[in-house]
Amino acid sequence: MSPSSTMLVLGISHASAPLDLLERLAGTDRSAEDLVSDVTSVDGIDAAVVVSTCNRLEIYAETRDGAPGPGDLGDIGELFAQHTGVDHDEIAPHLYSHHADGAVRHLFSVASGLESVVVGEDQILGQVKLGLERSQRLDRTGRVLAKAVQTALRVGKRARNETGLNEAGRSLATAGLGFFERRVGSLHGKTALVIGAGAFAGVVVAALRRSGLDRVHVANRTPEKAQRLAETTGGAGYDLTDVPRLLTEVDVVVGATAATGHLVTARHVEEALAARDGRELFLLDLSLPHNIAPTAADLPGVTFVDLRTIAEEGQEDEISTASVQAAHALIDAEVEQFRTGLRLAGAKPVLTALRAAATEAAEAELNRLARRLDGIDGTVRREIDRSVRRIVDKALHQPTVLVRELAADPDGARHIAAFTRLFAAAESVGEPGTNDPNDPNETKIEAIA
Repeated sequence: MSPSSTMLVLGISHASAPLDLLERLAGTDRSAEDLVSDVTSVDGIDAAVVVSTCNRLEIYAETRDGAPGPGDLGDIGELFAQHTGVDHDEIAPHLYSHHADGAVRHLFSVASGLESVVVGEDQILGQVKLGLERSQRLDRTGRVLAKAVQTALRVGKRARNETGLNEAGRSLATAGLGFFERRVGSLHGKTALVIGAGAFAGVVVAALRRSGLDRVHVANRTPEKAQRLAETTGGAGYDLTDVPRLLTEVDVVVGATAATGHLVTARHVEEALAARDGRELFLLDLSLPHNIAPTAADLPGVTFVDLRTIAEEGQEDEISTASVQAAHALIDAEVEQFRTGLRLAGAKPVLTALRAAATEAAEAELNRLARRLDGIDGTVRREIDRSVRRIVDKALHQPTVLVRELAADPDGARHIAAFTRLFAAAESVGEPGTNDPNDPNETKIEAIA
């Protein structure tokens, strides 16, 4: 991190809290924009990015020196509770936090899909990007935080492309369908209904088609939007009011909206089963809050899979340990590179000030020499000018290299502080002289002239 700012993350996810609590958190009416604004109102926090998914809510913040550290997150924790509407005492045991390099490493891991319910899924990349764009619209992104999130997006893509994390085209949808396929075999020739027509529903539809389903219908509050998505699969678009009737016709129903409240109730399912002539109904709820009432799972003839099932029972197509280890190694290297980059950025103002001071001193001396040598040939004057500038460049080269090397050192902040004091002292000693004839430098110039 830089000498003047650092990063922290406070969050809750499927890895730290039960899904019934996450469902309550996901049902909040307050927007992520509100949470960003509230967090950046805390003293010492200048920037924040919120990553919000159905099974994750995380606050990434850039803080100034003296701002909340890893052991002093009370104010942010209270904002967390206020935003979700869940009592702080209930939510606090499930919150986790990371600070400085730990926060960067966690962000890179999240973007790589290593912290997801389905390891390696790539929808999280879009959600991290959305969090950054949201804060940028609110003008709540600082230099360190914006750079960290942008780097995380790049690291997430690298981890998938270079370590095998994405070889199976993994997503929540493919994991859920895997449960059905292990029960009944291939889904080839069956029909499906996807509830929702947003970006996530698009991912679900694509996964269903890859599984060999014959046709995929889509239902949405806006039937026209549902129709556009369904047309990509040879299906039809419907209004949400058509869902109870469609339950009697399709084989697989997938909930993929952010709606609160059950769009498919146990009563809907029970009535549909009576008209299905014993045909089994497969319900896959990938939403939190639930789109499909979990009590429908108790009805005979229903196979019900939700995020809890996927998280608790895992996936058969587990990614190899070697791929996960390779991803972690890649992330460790990227964290070190990011840290080094910040240290070097911290050295830039020092080097800029040093060069500015040296250039100013050289300009002053050249101007004074020009006045003393008023009749000198222009060619000679230009050659003197070039020579002085070359001397300045050569004199600054080694200190510049040394500052950069020491800035990249683990103790770089202390080195930069020392250089800042040293160069400031040198600048005050070496300030351009006056035209005082008693100035020793002035006398030397007269002698040369």
